[in-house]
Amino acid sequence: MESGFDGELHQSKHKNRPYSIDRMINNFGGMMTRFDNGEWYLDRYQTSRGYRFVTGNGQSLTPDENITGAGFRGDIADYVWRVNKNLSSELSNRVIGSLTNHFQITDDLKLRARVSTDFTNRYSEFSNYSTRPLAFGPSGAFGMNTELFSILYGDLMLTYTKSLTDEITFSAMGGYTARKESFSNVSRSTNGGLSTENLFDIVASTNIPNSGSDRSYRVIDAFLGTVNFDYKNIWFVEGTIRRDRISTMNPNNNAFVYPSVNTSFAISDAIQLPQFITFSKLRGSWGIVGNYPDIYRANIAYSQNSLGVQQPGGANVLYTTISNSFGNDGIKPEQKHEFEFGLDTRFFNNRFGLDLSYYNAQIRDQILPLTLPSTSGASSVLTNIGTLRNTGVELSLNGAIVQSLNFGWNMTLNVSRNMNKVEKLANNATELLHADYDGNAAQLRSVVGRPMGDFYARPIATDANGNKIVQPNGLYKIDDQNWIQVGNAMPDAVGGFINELNYKNFALSAVVDFQIGGSVMPTGINWMISRGLTEKSLNYMDEASGGLAYYVNEDGQGIQVDHSAAQGPNGETVYHDGMVMDGVVADGSPNSNVISQAYYYWNTYNWGGPQYSQSRYELYIKDNDYVKMRELSLSYTIPAQLASKIGASNVNLSVFGRNLFFLYRNIKDLDPEVMTGGSRWTQTLTSAGTNPATRTWGFMLRARF
Repeated sequence: MESGFDGELHQSKHKNRPYSIDRMINNFGGMMTRFDNGEWYLDRYQTSRGYRFVTGNGQSLTPDENITGAGFRGDIADYVWRVNKNLSSELSNRVIGSLTNHFQITDDLKLRARVSTDFTNRYSEFSNYSTRPLAFGPSGAFGMNTELFSILYGDLMLTYTKSLTDEITFSAMGGYTARKESFSNVSRSTNGGLSTENLFDIVASTNIPNSGSDRSYRVIDAFLGTVNFDYKNIWFVEGTIRRDRISTMNPNNNAFVYPSVNTSFAISDAIQLPQFITFSKLRGSWGIVGNYPDIYRANIAYSQNSLGVQQPGGANVLYTTISNSFGNDGIKPEQKHEFEFGLDTRFFNNRFGLDLSYYNAQIRDQILPLTLPSTSGASSVLTNIGTLRNTGVELSLNGAIVQSLNFGWNMTLNVSRNMNKVEKLANNATELLHADYDGNAAQLRSVVGRPMGDFYARPIATDANGNKIVQPNGLYKIDDQNWIQVGNAMPDAVGGFINELNYKNFALSAVVDFQIGGSVMPTGINWMISRGLTEKSLNYMDEASGGLAYYVNEDGQGIQVDHSAAQGPNGETVYHDGMVMDGVVADGSPNSNVISQAYYYWNTYNWGGPQYSQSRYELYIKDNDYVKMRELSLSYTIPAQLASKIGASNVNLSVFGRNLFFLYRNIKDLDPEVMTGGSRWTQTLTSAGTNPATRTWGFMLRARF
């Protein structure tokens, strides 16, 4: 018997995690104008006594410091207050341990038993400073939260290996695995503010403290078996079968079987290839894997609430409610049926390599929420919504471009292209609505026969001849009856480019990521255009930027004139920021009404669907093409004779930077990786107001003794 134990201990501390900037971008009340000065808010977000800013005639110990006058952005000042006066801390301790025993029963038969655990304890606090003097009423807050995460895993594997002939080796493995995940959370916080200013403790709660708790458990276990054949170390075949059981589904329908088979053939070992081919292997596989609902999402559960005591001496009145998002006890696991073929080839004594693969996967019974009419009593129900097909190719090229005594250059290029198509939806539906944006201004849908995630927007209204209709105000009329497909959320291709250069003891590494296609709708950026806060909104602002010269007549219509004109025929002021929409007016004649570019951008890039505004959301949706410098690092390895003087066998110094800059991007003023308003893919396409992107610089010292 052989035994082994591995263990790790990690501790991490965090202070004041970034605060969401949503109200600074996705909100017109908090959006800075070109005339705002950020430093002004840094000086005025708090009073001289340390309380939150007060506006107008609001109650204050320092009324002469109250902020009055037009143009003040309360959301900006509030953001600065929260960043500086709402503090948080977090401490995590994580322990990972694994114990493994090997038993050699016979020469051909062995048993492995393993148990491992992953335990994390996280304690966090928040301390919000008092916003006003206690004499004006309690304010501020304090809270604490303790979370426990635990994963217990175990497996028992019996393996049999036998050489059937001199050329064929057979092996089989059977076993059982189990995994238990548990989570618990206990929190307490002050209620009604702090009874003593800035005393950050539960005892300072003005009212009975708030308390809460949460816990969840999930168990997954499986029986599995594997059979392998090896012919001359040239042809390999493996078959597997697995029976999973999971606790998050109905006990009468929570066990499922997943088979797979894969094979590979070493061409270079079987036949004589040209000398420049060092190695070549074909591979293929087919299999089924499962995916299950998130924990407790399949349940139809009621929540209990209280109406409090309704009469003197009476009892507390309790009631139950059901969630707006129904679960589904009959849900089936999402299954992916996939086959793949690949070729791995290396050339010139492994100096260059190529790895090419093709896959075809069908996702059946995909699990997604299905939108319901409100009259049903819920807004959605968890459903096996349909079938999705994914096909694609992946290519990896690597090579040692330069190899010499003192200098080396290695390069790797990875490119993948995935193409998907919605093949079927539940109840023979033709499309699935994932999201409706800003009151029917745009929608995200999946349509049968098309790739998942189409963006739709309202088009410009046209007449019977297909001419765009311009309203009397000089702006296009928005068609509130029809939709046009504008883009798709799925990228055409993604990849990376890695370069590693070595010169004597120096090493330089550069990692570049890229994406082609994949539409997004960063509404916050477009609303900034409407307020003149981006470079795009400078177009047509004067003659040099393409603006037309015009004056406004007594009917309110813009009349174009030559830029040299000093005034209109009746002394009207001549402007030079004009635009004319290409289209026809109500009587079918060409539009000639000149409008200011400020009026155009203010209305065209505003908020809301046709019933609210004249915004053109088809302009908001763009392909998200970019090439980003993901990581750049420079390192130096101290010569061995110097490192040995401190008892080290290897000492390496390095500096690095991550998320440094874009080499190219289709959408300015935006890092595509911070567009997220949640964890699901539909929530990563439109938000531009979560947290700003971070750029990381670092220094690292590694030593081996």
